[in-house]
Amino acid sequence: MSEMQWWKNLLKSSSREKSPLEQEELPEILPVLPLKDAILLPGGNLPLIVSNPAAIALIKNLYDSGSVIAAVGMKRHTELQLASWENIYHIGCMAKITKVSPLKPNEISIMIRGIHKIALDEQVNASPGMTARVSYLSENLEADREVYALALSSREILSQLARLSFQNLDTVLSSLSRIKDPVVLMSATTTNLPFPVEKKQQILEKFSLQEKYTLLHSALREELEILELSSKISEKAKGEINNAQREYFLRQQLKAIKNELGEGAADLDDEVEELKKELEDKELPDEVKSEIDKDLKRIARMQPSSSEYVTIRTYLDWILDLPWTETTPDNLEIPAVEKILDEDHFDLKKPKKRIMEFLAVKKLKSELKGPILCFVGPPGVGKTSLGRSIARAMGRKFVRISLGGVRDEAEIRGHRRTYIGAMPGRIVNGIKLAGTVNPLFMLDEIDKLSHDIHGDPASALLEALDPEQNNNFVDHYLNVPYDLSKVFFITTANVIDTIPHALKDRLEIVEIEGYTLEDKLQIAKNYLVPKEIEANGLSGRNIVIYDESLEYIIQYYTRESGVRNLQRELASCLRVIASEVARGSEETFCIGKDFIFKALGPLKYLPESTQRTHIPGIATGLAWTPYGGEILFVESALVQGKEEMILTGQMGDVMKESARLALSIIKSMGNPIAQDHCMHIHVPAGAIPKDGPSAGVTIVTSIISLLTGTVVRDDLAMTGEITLRGVVLPVGGIKEKVLAAKRSGITNIILPKMNEKDLHDIEGSLTRDLSIHLVENIEEVLKLAFPETEPEHSVLMHHHQQELEKAGITPPARA
Repeated sequence: MSEMQWWKNLLKSSSREKSPLEQEELPEILPVLPLKDAILLPGGNLPLIVSNPAAIALIKNLYDSGSVIAAVGMKRHTELQLASWENIYHIGCMAKITKVSPLKPNEISIMIRGIHKIALDEQVNASPGMTARVSYLSENLEADREVYALALSSREILSQLARLSFQNLDTVLSSLSRIKDPVVLMSATTTNLPFPVEKKQQILEKFSLQEKYTLLHSALREELEILELSSKISEKAKGEINNAQREYFLRQQLKAIKNELGEGAADLDDEVEELKKELEDKELPDEVKSEIDKDLKRIARMQPSSSEYVTIRTYLDWILDLPWTETTPDNLEIPAVEKILDEDHFDLKKPKKRIMEFLAVKKLKSELKGPILCFVGPPGVGKTSLGRSIARAMGRKFVRISLGGVRDEAEIRGHRRTYIGAMPGRIVNGIKLAGTVNPLFMLDEIDKLSHDIHGDPASALLEALDPEQNNNFVDHYLNVPYDLSKVFFITTANVIDTIPHALKDRLEIVEIEGYTLEDKLQIAKNYLVPKEIEANGLSGRNIVIYDESLEYIIQYYTRESGVRNLQRELASCLRVIASEVARGSEETFCIGKDFIFKALGPLKYLPESTQRTHIPGIATGLAWTPYGGEILFVESALVQGKEEMILTGQMGDVMKESARLALSIIKSMGNPIAQDHCMHIHVPAGAIPKDGPSAGVTIVTSIISLLTGTVVRDDLAMTGEITLRGVVLPVGGIKEKVLAAKRSGITNIILPKMNEKDLHDIEGSLTRDLSIHLVENIEEVLKLAFPETEPEHSVLMHHHQQELEKAGITPPARA
């Protein structure tokens, strides 16, 4: 059936209705049907769709029994607002369900016909379906001349609405405009046209037909005026855009609506003016002002709802939030700064000295570019915390970003504004968080940067960390120069080998070596123990920690250059005390060896001396690692086999070359290996990779010990690269190696003569109980390694020298 035919049947049905009082009984209690966004008037027919399973069952029962219902409108009809006695109007219409048709599973279509106006006096039941006690209201539906005049005018308005396609109800409106009976016209129009429910309810509640028509006529006139205005706006907007730009068309409609209402673009203009005033107050550089002025002109011509407006506004907000001239005054009182640094960290003389130098120059020359330092040292020595302490001492804001694992250049320099979700890089974001142009900026773990297809972040840092360029640092997002010359940059690294050369060249390297036993003892007493006592809620408790106990933990429960693990072990001991205190104990706690064993378990590290055995073929060497110095043992053995040499213990290529070089030196001394035997050289701790040339003298000493049957001194450790002529060359990491030797109970150390310069960087207290021997050739090494006997190695060396002289080679000079 067509829409037109359906409306004709609906209106014919309405016009044929007799008096409701004559047709239906008037029950006292009626089931209530709440109507969402609809009102039913007596004589009107209202189609509804029902999808609630419980409501479907109830409606079918009422339809089958021919019962009447109370149809009332809901005051609020959001998804979360349920039908309740408080949420329904108490003036409604008694109605009857005239038709029920299934649409699809769990959904039906019904038609209800209004019969009589009613008032809901009180609620009888709330479930399973609401019922109410009702009373029947009389109305004056007599039509006079004024009513006929209003009805005629209403029909004309309905015809005009039909021509303007109001809500796409052209057919419905045309049908309504042809209804002659004023009562039927009023009921059908009010029930079926989509204007506000509140107005429909007012029409229902009025007593006389004239009052009802007055409200209806007013509502129809208002809808017609809005529709005519909308049509005018549409015609105006269509001349400014093309048909493909639907989104822009909607914005133009909104703009025209605002103009008709007298609002126009006043709010936007005010916003732009306010933004312009804030930017003027920022005292921006001229180049930045020029760029900002362009964006302000562009944003003034845009609608706030456009995506480009949001992009530009976000950019301008970043410009506003960034500090351009704001600074914090530096604390140039050098004694006060030095006192704060000493309060926070023990020792660390090199970095503290460099900070004092910077402040001294800053005091004499105010316009000074910020330094770019790189603290290099093992983990746990206080590089990051020292940066925070420097910021506190100087009175600057502290910003830290971790570069470990960063592989995208945009992380440093930001994304260009053409990308969705673009934002500045970490440096600009850090400056914004600091709120000043001269914070202390710490770039942590700079040696752990990586790169991939998204670019090289290390290269992006070249401009930011170059004092000659960073006064015009350009972030991709800002696209204007930003002055970073006042920023105090501090980077940290465990090793400098992985830092690209161009970046390393811009950094002032400040090495922070590992701590000695005495250093760790002082740090534990003065810093770590008080900090952990407070952290574990033991302030004010009677806790005694002897120096011997701290040394015991340092020697047998930690093996590190820093103090991170030491802090963990102290925290474990104090947590045991905290457990006892929580149980009500008030005793004095003494942390001795027995308590430490109870809290930390068996010893984790045995003294290195217990690993040394008094058998030939073993020598003690010194190694450098990113985590500090270590001692290592080189073991040699003759085994049957056809191979010339077997190398085990995860040696690297350079270390393997040192081993082959050592074997060649031994053979040149006139002591070839038997054909059915081969030399096996092993470096224990096979799970740890080892490399470098510094084990050369140790490998030679180990092989000589094996071949001569002489035991190497157990209080001796050595390091140095060896050449084919027996010359000992310099190596690196001297201080870390000396620390490792002292930590392991070594008293004699062999170092290359060429490393004598590195001993000046080692404090006298560190070498107080050590004997350091500087050597130039392997013969000096062997004399120190085997002092008690006159072993075969002297004969071997003499033979080696004779062979060199025969070949016309000058033997190496002796010390």
